[in-house]
Amino acid sequence: MSTRSKKNRRALTKQEEAFPVVPPEFNFYAAFRKSPFPPPAELEKYELLYPGVTKQLFDNYVKQTDHRIELEKMVVEGDNKRANTGQHYSFVITLSFMIMAIVLFMFGKDLAAIGSGIIAMVPIVTSFINSSVKRKEEREAKRIEMGLANKK
Repeated sequence: MSTRSKKNRRALTKQEEAFPVVPPEFNFYAAFRKSPFPPPAELEKYELLYPGVTKQLFDNYVKQTDHRIELEKMVVEGDNKRANTGQHYSFVITLSFMIMAIVLFMFGKDLAAIGSGIIAMVPIVTSFINSSVKRKEEREAKRIEMGLANKK
């Protein structure tokens, strides 16, 4: 090893002793708020840095709320439309089988007419049971959401 590299290493060691390496310090700050907005004191500071930011925050919050309400309305209307469509189809199927039962009865096919009449009741009963179960599930989910019942 050359003399020059030894001198450089010694110089580095002396520098390290003169200025010890200090690990950086990190500060962490966390806050929990129930509100979507910062406290009024922070809002005032933001307003000083960027005039109009408070109004912009509130306007954006109102837009987002309106958007969520519109989406929820679309979901509810879609669910209602699907439920009504199912009931209409159920009625058409039931009416068809009832007409078929009457026609079969008129031609003297009593057993087939009774079978057709029983089959005619299946869509009505199925639709009723399905809607009852869904309503019960929705009520239970709402109770859990509101904290009135225990989660399963």
